[in-house]
Amino acid sequence: MRTKTFNLIELSLYYIVIFFILQEWLLPIMDLTKTGHVELILAFIGICLVISLFNIHFIISWIVKLIYIAWFIITVYSDLSLFSYDGIGFLLYEMQFNLITIFSGKWLEITDPFRTFLFFVLIWMLIYLIHYWITIRKSIFYFLILTIFFIATLDTFTEYDGSYAMVKVVLLGLLMTAFLFVKRLITQTNVSIQWHRYLNLIIPSILVIGLASVLGIILPKSEPQWPDPVPYIKAATGQGGENDEGEGISKVGYGTNDSRLGGSFVPDDKVVFRALTESKQYWRVETKDFYTSKGWEQSIYTPTESTYMNMREEIEYSLPKGPEEETQVAYIRQVVPFDFIFQPYGLKRVNVDESIYDMHNNVGIIMNTSTEKLYPYADNRILELESYSVEFSEPTYLYSQLQAQPTEQLDTQDFERYLQLPEELPERVVQLANDIVKDSKTPYQKARAIETYFSRNGFKYDTQDVAVPEVDQDYVDQFLFETKIGYCDNFSTSMVVLLRSVGIPARWVKGFVGGEVVDSSEGDLKTYEITNNNAHSWVEAYIPNVGWVNFEPTIGFANMRSIEYDVDTANEDEEFVLEEDQAPEEQNQELEETQASSNQTNGPNFFVRLIDLINKNHIIFIVINLSILVAGLLLLFSRRKWLPKVYIQMNRKKVMDESSFETMFTQLLRVLELRGIKRQKDQTLHSFAKVVDDTFGTEEMSKITYVYEQYIYGNESQHIDFGKLKESWEYLINRSSS
Repeated sequence: MRTKTFNLIELSLYYIVIFFILQEWLLPIMDLTKTGHVELILAFIGICLVISLFNIHFIISWIVKLIYIAWFIITVYSDLSLFSYDGIGFLLYEMQFNLITIFSGKWLEITDPFRTFLFFVLIWMLIYLIHYWITIRKSIFYFLILTIFFIATLDTFTEYDGSYAMVKVVLLGLLMTAFLFVKRLITQTNVSIQWHRYLNLIIPSILVIGLASVLGIILPKSEPQWPDPVPYIKAATGQGGENDEGEGISKVGYGTNDSRLGGSFVPDDKVVFRALTESKQYWRVETKDFYTSKGWEQSIYTPTESTYMNMREEIEYSLPKGPEEETQVAYIRQVVPFDFIFQPYGLKRVNVDESIYDMHNNVGIIMNTSTEKLYPYADNRILELESYSVEFSEPTYLYSQLQAQPTEQLDTQDFERYLQLPEELPERVVQLANDIVKDSKTPYQKARAIETYFSRNGFKYDTQDVAVPEVDQDYVDQFLFETKIGYCDNFSTSMVVLLRSVGIPARWVKGFVGGEVVDSSEGDLKTYEITNNNAHSWVEAYIPNVGWVNFEPTIGFANMRSIEYDVDTANEDEEFVLEEDQAPEEQNQELEETQASSNQTNGPNFFVRLIDLINKNHIIFIVINLSILVAGLLLLFSRRKWLPKVYIQMNRKKVMDESSFETMFTQLLRVLELRGIKRQKDQTLHSFAKVVDDTFGTEEMSKITYVYEQYIYGNESQHIDFGKLKESWEYLINRSSS
């Protein structure tokens, strides 16, 4: 078999292995983020590997890759064609808008098509790096270690099961390491070897790796000898928990990770913020709409985008607002440095002290359009405000509109994400929902029937001994049919699922509720102290002709809807009018102070604090990174000067012998290459040594090369004077750097 064909087949095998390893990077990311079009992304990886395999000219390579990326973005994010005028216009607009956004520093406003473009570029660069590792370095050790670490991290801290992937990657990595080791030996010794002899070298390695793998799988395993470190890591970051399954005791508070609900918690009376306002409020922070059967995650139905609003303009979002003449003001002073805004219902605008405008430019509000979470924003970064005020006017719903038969036709596409349910949701949950609302006529009556179902059917509020669903068990199904014991997350999540089961759009809401009055000396205004104990979750349902309405299913908490009874309710079923106008002050105080999500953390976690630190000191971080980059470039471009000195210092006290001779000879070749004296591909060591000696006017290189050839091929090391060889080596090293 010709050498060129053999090398091509050999490299093809390497790239096939690399493709399967890269697949183990991609699949868990796609699964955890609920991202589609995996096949198209894998196809792009395949195209990049084929281009690298045949060493196609970089201009053609760039054209092919950019066309594929453009086709993917246009196809996925629009119904246009790549070769149409509108399709090209869409792509150019996305590029122009996002480049302007990046240079303006508004990172949160980058669109999903551009994020996809950056993701493809990342894959492109990664494959180029892998190509370098394989063809030049002939080693994938670092890539293999990174892959193992990546899979182990996902397996430990997420729902992803990486057991099979880990075995697969280790086997492929060991095989690849064996192949490349043999290839590296062949290259270093400049030996031409036939394909059947190559197989004779590599087959024993394959058999040993295969045998070791089979034995590792079938042999019995002992129990873990070390304690599980995950709970300690979670505890260190404020996530609490005794074990991986969430069955331990967590600390109450607001957090961002709601992917796994359940388990008991302990109270925490640490003050989060103080609010000077007329009455208790439900302080809304964000909504979530994707139920996984274990908890809540960010929506996958619509792109995550951000809207910028000037601080002085009225906030526009999905919730209704009350009349202008009933506008109130609440003054917020944060104790825990959260970077978002606490929203009372009917929020109209956020006000900050004038000093903020003096210190920052373009002060405004960034709203995540998917969760409706609000962030104070200025100088192209999110701020942490110590104090601010919010203007709000609580909406009042007309009883006649709530009870009326709907005339509004809901747009399926707009409300699809608020009707999402897991495919594996037990049928008995849907059946229960239909049984609860069977006597209800309107969407609002159905929502009220579900809201009051828990208090009338033996459910109990408790924060201790709260069960966690098994791996194959649904969180809501367990609560509704087995335990009937839980806190706000159990009640609110169950109500959202029941509402969606009967076709009513609903979303899960997180925030804080109530608080304790600590000062009432400001006339009508009272100072409420809100602690981690007041973290809460509730429900918002969309009622046609009315809009989003908040509901409170948790036992011991009264809803705070403001309803105007514009019709006679004497003949109405008591179920639908009871407690409609109950105020928040009538809530059960004891329960209010001990509820919240079991998996929520006490304040921002480590990564949030790290990002905040970078945002606050971004100039310093930029200077540090630029300094590191400049220093790295200077070292790279000046390595001809300093690398020989490093080699000399490394070997100054080392005695040259059989074990070190080959390494030092390789170092000499590296230094000569930096000088511009590089051995050609088909050049023998003897002819290359003559070129070096002619350059320096010496015979030292020929002496060293002769000994090297005798050492490698003749095994005559016993007759070598290594002392004189080291003197020749140092002489050539110094001449190369002069």
